[in-house]
Parts: sequence; structure tokens; C-alpha cells
Amino acid sequence: MQQNKRTRILCTRPLRDSLLETAAAYGLDVTVQSFTTIHPVVTENVWAVVQPLLSQQVTVVFTSAHAVECLCNHYLHRPDSRMPEWDICCLEAGTLQAVQQHMPQCRVKATAANATALAHAIAAMPNIQEVYFICGRQRRNELPDILQQHHIAVHEIVVYENAAAPAKLNTTGYAGVLFFSPSAVHSFFSVNTLPAGAVCFAIGHTTGKALQAATSNKIIVGEQASTLGLLTTTREYFNNL
Repeated sequence: MQQNKRTRILCTRPLRDSLLETAAAYGLDVTVQSFTTIHPVVTENVWAVVQPLLSQQVTVVFTSAHAVECLCNHYLHRPDSRMPEWDICCLEAGTLQAVQQHMPQCRVKATAANATALAHAIAAMPNIQEVYFICGRQRRNELPDILQQHHIAVHEIVVYENAAAPAKLNTTGYAGVLFFSPSAVHSFFSVNTLPAGAVCFAIGHTTGKALQAATSNKIIVGEQASTLGLLTTTREYFNNL
């Protein structure tokens, strides 16, 4: 990327103001258009499962910051609730940050860059017989399948749904598009195509695989599974052109 030349980027989910400022400092002009919406699942049935766990020493697994936020905002802040002191196993970057922000009293026992690595890290922990997997309804199978293969019981608690929100855009002029989930990939390509030269940037390998099935455009997977890491990868790619 030539000095002072701005690069137009489409981001398929909202970014914090601080990240938009970082992108601007990187020489990236980012347009944000969300292609998924998060709907918390708030029911008395879920509360009946969560409430007894609040006073127990259990191992809880998160693979999404949305799961952390939905659990905390809609269940742990109820008048008849209490803050638990769980052992937490979670993905790195945004999910870990959400745990540290919303559940500082809990102990983080294992982290990993992706769900498969996290499952193996949990399986290697001593005396793990069961975990509670706080997740969305569209979660992938890798983590529970691996844990069950290691004879670890997985109790799933669904606290949100990730719904598609397709939006038809004029994609001409975008040099790159940032994707953060397979559901966003499916939603975007259900109504859009990309110019041949546009590059797709994926936050992780699962999202990268979804892109491989959806487009023949160049795909780059971020080296770090975080939004800042993906912005850094995007900057480095265009700087080296």
C-alpha cells in the first residue's frame, strides 16, 4: 500500500470506536455493516438450569464473547442471582476479555485459539468429568464431540441465537472484507458478490473454511483470533503489496 493511500474495507460486524480509530491509523477506511444479529435466549427454563450452578464449583466453557455477555446481562444480574466462582475454560482474545471484564471473580483454567485446541486443553486437565458449555444455538460440534470422546460429559446451556441479517450492498471499490463467523459469511454471500480483486479476511480457520465454500476470492486467515489481530493482518497485507 502506498504511503498516505487509504484502503477501503468492509467490516461485517460492529467495531468499537477504539478499533475504528486504530483502523484509521492503519490507513484503512472501514465501513461497518452487520450481517448477523444476536438474540438473547431468556427463559425460565434456562434460569432453572443456571441458578443451581451459581453456588457450585463447576467448570464452565465459553467459545463466544456473546455467550459471556448474554449469560451475565440476562441471568447473573437478576435480583435473585449471585455471582458464581466457577472455573472457566474459554477461547482467547475477545472471549477471554469478556470473561475478565464480566466475571472477574471466576478462575480461568484454560484458554486456546480455537475450539478444537480448547477441547484438547480441557481433556488434559486433571479430574474433569463434566463441563457446562454456555453457547449459542448455532454452535459447532468440534468441542463437545472431542470432550465426549474423552468421556467428559457436556451440558449445553443455550443463551443466544445468531440470526442472519442479509443486506444487499454495492461492493465495488472495497479492497477487502472482514469476516468474523461462518454465519456472517453465509449471510453476506446470500445476497452479495465481490469484485475479483477483493480479499476476504477471516478471524479464524472455521470462518476461513466457510469462505472457501462461498467464494473463489483470495482468503487470508488472521494470525491472531481477535479483531485487532485481524485489522493488523489486513494492514500488513496491503502494506506489502
